[in-house]
Amino acid sequence: MPRDAEAWLAERGIERDPIRVDPAPPPHQQPETTPPADGSTRPSAGPSSPPVSPREAQRLAGQVAADAELVTSEQASQADPTQRHLEDDVAQAVAYVRRSTSSTPQSEGRLRTKLEDRGWPRVVVDQALERARSERLVDDVAMAAALVEERREKGHAPARIRQDLTARGFTAEVLDPLLAAADTEDPHAAAFDLASRKAARLTGEPTDTAFRRVAAYVARRGYPDGLARKVARDAVFASRDPERSAGH
Repeated sequence: MPRDAEAWLAERGIERDPIRVDPAPPPHQQPETTPPADGSTRPSAGPSSPPVSPREAQRLAGQVAADAELVTSEQASQADPTQRHLEDDVAQAVAYVRRSTSSTPQSEGRLRTKLEDRGWPRVVVDQALERARSERLVDDVAMAAALVEERREKGHAPARIRQDLTARGFTAEVLDPLLAAADTEDPHAAAFDLASRKAARLTGEPTDTAFRRVAAYVARRGYPDGLARKVARDAVFASRDPERSAGH
């Protein structure tokens, strides 16, 4: 027969703590529940809680609010550092746009080029310009409309206006509706009108001098050299020949 485990351990000087098992209470000590006579379930009676005073309720409400604020603060401190970095970059880019446009309005295209040249990534530039539009720091349509009107009053040809404003960063989508009427006008009539106004101020100059100055003036407004020379010649002679001017 196998030797007793306790004796085997004792022979080797190994002491082992006895395992204690609490005996289950006798059946007669188990609490008995007697169902109600009507067969309904009756909840077990427990210790009753004292009513909460208004002051205690107010204190508990304040504690809940404080806990919620603490949780919000901890969540903010644990926000994605990449997102925080992006927001900081966008704020700096918008500040640059604000400084850049404080004295001279600029097109969105030119501002985009400036921001990209300074090393801002595409996502920062896009968000910065979107915020700049919402703050009315840039408004391409309004600005282009004012520039087109200003140049038209100075006699600039539609092609010259388009070239100048494109170089300033305005897109064809913005310029096309603003130049639609100018594009349909007769370029010869517009150039001659411009030359006639200039020639009228040079009647005291020699004919050759007046011709060269008028032709150069019309060409600088964006009309082709051949057209500029033709209308200059006609305008100068018309300003010195009343009969020809009346019959032109």
